Amino acid sequence: MALSMTGYGRGTSATSNYTITMDIKSINHRYLEIYFKLPKPYAFLEDRLRREISNQISRGKIEVIVTIDKLATEENLVTVNPSLLASYLKAVQELKEHFGIEGNLDVQTVVNLPELFKVTQPELDQDILAQTAGQALGMALESLIESRKIEGERLNGDLLEKIGFLHSLRQQLLELSPQVVIGYQERLSKRITELTGGIEVDPSRLAMEVALFADKSDINEELVRIESHLGQFAAALKIQEPIGRRLDFLIQELNREINTVGSKANDLKIAQLVIEFKSQLEKIREQIQNIE
Repeated sequence: MALSMTGYGRGTSATSNYTITMDIKSINHRYLEIYFKLPKPYAFLEDRLRREISNQISRGKIEVIVTIDKLATEENLVTVNPSLLASYLKAVQELKEHFGIEGNLDVQTVVNLPELFKVTQPELDQDILAQTAGQALGMALESLIESRKIEGERLNGDLLEKIGFLHSLRQQLLELSPQVVIGYQERLSKRITELTGGIEVDPSRLAMEVALFADKSDINEELVRIESHLGQFAAALKIQEPIGRRLDFLIQELNREINTVGSKANDLKIAQLVIEFKSQLEKIREQIQNIE
């Protein structure tokens, strides 16, 4: 089943102190590229989240937005540097004794003294945060993959319809193929009659010319390979694994075969069918760029 590379998912998980929300967006890309928008204090989560995404997604440009909200305010620890305070007080006393400066330090002045207080934030429990982030990511990935499946099902149906149309074009080419040789023989006989004025021409020589043309313009092998490639394409759409690169290869092969058909068959009707075939292939090629 085709899986689109375009999708969106969200997941949320919480602890007693934090709520973690994951928003994941994906678009088509030749390879897997993952970008994070993650608050700096929680950068330690990135490697684990990246590994989990890589385990479930093989292609696409993935953007992960991680939002972490504190539910409860954890108290910061404020401590005084006693030796520094003692130095400040000693310096003030020296000012008073040596320079006759009067006055005393008040609390407002003390709290504004540089580097006197040290504020320590509580340590993050990285294990709990990592577990909670993993739960949020799991829900977001589940939602993302589901949205990619829905879009993939739509693509799947449309691609099968186009493959069916290509089958019908191939059948028309198969039916027209013998007529190309017959038409060439008739045109050649008519041309010879016009040039010779009705003089009889060696039938074996005429047959040889027609046989050479038939060999040069034979497209049956190409049509057999086209049938095989179309069958492989339809079968790949039923496989439960990434198929984008395989489909891209088959489209390249189909293009090569139909180009050979166009160059071999010197016939207007076949040329028109070849143009239509190539037009459908281009539409399919554009669509499969969005398949994982």
